[in-house]
Parts: sequence; structure tokens; C-alpha cells
Amino acid sequence: MTQYFSKTSALIILLALFSSCKTGTKPEDERSLKIVYTDWSESVAITYLSSVLLEEHMDYKVTLKMTDVEEAYREVANSEADVFTDAWLPETHKQYFDKHKDNLEMLGITYPEARTGLVVPAYSELQSVADLKNYAHPIVGIDAGAGVMQKAQAAINKYAPAKTLLTLSEEKMVEQLGDSIQRRKDIVVTGWEPHWIFARYNIRFLDDPDNIFGQKENIYTIATKNLEEEHPNAVRFFERMQLSENQLNSLVYEISLSEDPVEGVKKWMEQNEFVVNQWMKNLTKERIKIY
Repeated sequence: MTQYFSKTSALIILLALFSSCKTGTKPEDERSLKIVYTDWSESVAITYLSSVLLEEHMDYKVTLKMTDVEEAYREVANSEADVFTDAWLPETHKQYFDKHKDNLEMLGITYPEARTGLVVPAYSELQSVADLKNYAHPIVGIDAGAGVMQKAQAAINKYAPAKTLLTLSEEKMVEQLGDSIQRRKDIVVTGWEPHWIFARYNIRFLDDPDNIFGQKENIYTIATKNLEEEHPNAVRFFERMQLSENQLNSLVYEISLSEDPVEGVKKWMEQNEFVVNQWMKNLTKERIKIY
């Protein structure tokens, strides 16, 4: 009877341990996420920061895919990807979110008070978006699918219908901005904040009297429906991860100085260890101790 009880007790303990593992963090082969992102500086920064933390602190296998913003929303909504960390709402990405909102969940605010608009050097004579009618050159933009491009086109249609909006990469836009400032030439670009250009150059937004670009908004992390059922710890992480203006600008800047985004992320993490630890509290993967 004593022997039977001992075996039964051992079995119960093993089952309890098994149950604990099942209800806690998931086994390694199930802990995988796919994150989509765009080739915009803050999107690259937030995505790579998320990836490094999920992989190194929570033992997830993270797959990253760069795409355009419209495709990012589509893939997350259709469960072809799990997460997009750079959703500008309620204005800039409104058309993409509204199209797929029934199949998306908002996990948390990654960055508050984001802003888009038209940006000029501080020395520019232009003060308002309405002054575009007196501007002789094309507006320098980024990729056509970006929300700021649609707002910029609306501003052009209202104030200077004959004006051209150039479609370039963010990298090329920034190159033209830097070159123009160095030569002290006039330039107007589609801009957004957070962005490291505001730390590097003396630039400003044009006033927007008709509020074409909308009020300041938030950058959200959005996910495919019911992600929490599969990855509750990842959801907790994204709910917690919020960056201040200084934190995000410094992260973007560190990455801009590095050949590999991961190097910039790790350098930033060393400088912001307390913040990272707060995000990671009780979320790191537990390992079973063998005595």
C-alpha cells in the first residue's frame, strides 16, 4: 500500500509539473512569431527592438518581413503574419485599419503623440501649408502607400494643384533634405515625428491651418485576432512596450549609426536597461530546474 501510494504521488507530481508547463510559457518549437514592418526608420527600430527582446529574453523564434504598409495590414488581418508594431492611428493609417479592423486587435500604444506633415528647413520662408502656392519646386515624398503621402497630396490639391509630389524611398528623401540644407536651398519634404532628422537638422513642420494632416496620434502595435490564445506572454510584452520621445529618437539614431540594426538595438538596450527590465518582468521563459 505504501509503495502504491508513493508511485501514485510521484505520478501526480509529474502531471502537475506537466500541467504547469502547459499553462505557462510554451514549448520552444511553438514559440514563434512573424512580424511585418516597413522600410521607415521608426518601423525598423521598433521591430528590431521587439525581435531582439523576444528572442533573447523570451526564447521566441522571430521571423521578420519587410513590406509596404498596405500589405502589412493585409497579412496581419489574414493571419499570414502575427504583428505589426508601427500602426499610425486614428488618422494616418485609417483606410488600412478600417478595411481590416474586424480581423485585427490593438495590443498597446508603442509611441504616443506621433505627428506627420510637411517639413522645411528652419531658414525657409514658407510658414504654412497654404504657402505651397508660392513654392516653385516639387514636394519630396516617400513611398506612395504611406499615409503621409495621401495627406500631402490632399494639401497639394487644395493649395497648389499643379505641384508635383515626388515618390522616393525614405533614404533618398533624407539625402535630398540633407543636401539642400548643406547648400541652403529651398526644399519641402513629407515628414513625421519621431524621426532622427529632427535631432540632426534644424527643421520644422509647416503650419497646417485646415488640419489636413490631422491631430497628433499614437503608434500602436496591432496583431492578428486571438493572438493571446497562442502567445499570451508576447501579448503582455507588446502591451507593456511604450517608448517616450527621447527613447524612440535615441533608438532610431543608434540604429542609423550601425551597419546592422541589431547592433544599434543592443547598444540602446545597454543604455536603457531599467526600461527593458520593466517590460520583461515575469515574462522571461522559465526553465525547469533539475535537482
